[in-house]
Amino acid sequence: MGNDKLTLIEALKFARHDFLNELQLILLYIDLGKLPEAKQKIMETTDAMRQAAMLEKLGLPAIETWLVTFDWLYSMFPKTLTSTITPGIRNVDDEVVVAYLEQVFQMAEKKVDPTSDYEAQIEVNASATSWSITIIVNGVMDHMLAAPEVTGPFSVEETISKHQWTFTIRGQ
Repeated sequence: MGNDKLTLIEALKFARHDFLNELQLILLYIDLGKLPEAKQKIMETTDAMRQAAMLEKLGLPAIETWLVTFDWLYSMFPKTLTSTITPGIRNVDDEVVVAYLEQVFQMAEKKVDPTSDYEAQIEVNASATSWSITIIVNGVMDHMLAAPEVTGPFSVEETISKHQWTFTIRGQ
């Protein structure tokens, strides 16, 4: 899906589909008498929702939307999200950051092996004066290219190894 923008209706459709899948899995565990697994799935799902809800404190709605819809737009990279955010004033145009992130992940989708499995761990951290998003992608990275040069008021650090790509974007 990569470079497409989701409409509100599409985003709601994806969210509804994901939520129903989670409920069906919980029901399956209950039907099989696996109550500990059902409880664990409920805890995992509610924690994922809490992490996504915490993104609002970042105060960057375009970035929040991009992060929440990441695994729908870039389905090759299923994600887990953690966030530690202190509200603050952010001195960045988040639309510019999202445009850069979209460019990076469109390039990444073209370079990764479509027959391999990948997993993305996204960590969002923000203090009152700075923010960072670290994305760690585990999987075969043999053909991965370095991210494009930064032209916005933010910085990027990355490391690429044979089986892991770590990408961090930072700003004020």
